[in-house]
Amino acid sequence: MSIPKPTQNCHFASSEGRKCHQEDRVTWHNGLEEVKVGAVAVFDGHFGSIASEMASHIFLYKFMRKLNNSIEQSSNLKELLKSSLVTTIIDIDAEFSEARTQLLLIFLLCDFNFLLFNDLHYSKRHRYTGSTAVVALIYNNHVLVANVGDSKAFLCSQKKISQEAGEGAASLAGLRAEELTRDHNVHRLDERARIEASEGVLKFYHDFVPLLMSHFPMTRAIGDVMWKRYGVIANPEMTDWRSLTSKDEFLVVASDGIFESLAPQKVCDFLNEVEDHSDPSLLAQQLIQKAYLEGSSDNLSVVLVPLGSGDLL
Repeated sequence: MSIPKPTQNCHFASSEGRKCHQEDRVTWHNGLEEVKVGAVAVFDGHFGSIASEMASHIFLYKFMRKLNNSIEQSSNLKELLKSSLVTTIIDIDAEFSEARTQLLLIFLLCDFNFLLFNDLHYSKRHRYTGSTAVVALIYNNHVLVANVGDSKAFLCSQKKISQEAGEGAASLAGLRAEELTRDHNVHRLDERARIEASEGVLKFYHDFVPLLMSHFPMTRAIGDVMWKRYGVIANPEMTDWRSLTSKDEFLVVASDGIFESLAPQKVCDFLNEVEDHSDPSLLAQQLIQKAYLEGSSDNLSVVLVPLGSGDLL
């Protein structure tokens, strides 16, 4: 895995956590070529890192190619950025699915014995592999988020100022989490309806997300070719462009391992309690460590984008 280097306004930390392998992948860019837009993306792989690795390597290239092909004909850059992001994620899913099918044909034609004697390994690592995708774009002091799966993006913003004892005693009450994504699982009635309409069978467990066909916890993902017949899709759910203000301190984009032990509000509380924000890269590492110590059992990846300076890109 090639690890992106920290930049002035984008800081990354990642850990295998309690798992044996790291399946998360992260990519970003501060100011994409001719368009002054920042992009942050987290891909959380499952049943291997094949899908997350592919998505992280080709996302920026495919996204910028779509922009460059259409920017001269577009009169609304925000709408172009949004539509390009949607089609990029859908295209990555289609390309991965096609590549998986071609790989299967190669194995069948070239080495049937390999497929025969490694069927269990193959089925887990190739037929069922997939990835979440959460992508945040920052353009002209606005943020837009696309989400597929159960990774998250949210803002940590200053709460209202309290002035109980007069103007001289005014103080900030901390940071408030504003979630920009919603998890894709069958707890959501709209997602469940699509799965059931595709004859997907759900297995319900106490205190756990219901599983599709007793195996899969999400209703949207890149890859996961075997689950697409049961209504799993890769179409991203989009926010509207949200204006950033001086009260917005951090944009947080992270894989779901963080949220096994820390809710978004707990993340904002942690960021608020840390006195020294001079090294956001260290802050990201400390957040990873806190999630681990609080009991997370998954891979852990987070990108912190400090917003308070006003110089976003």
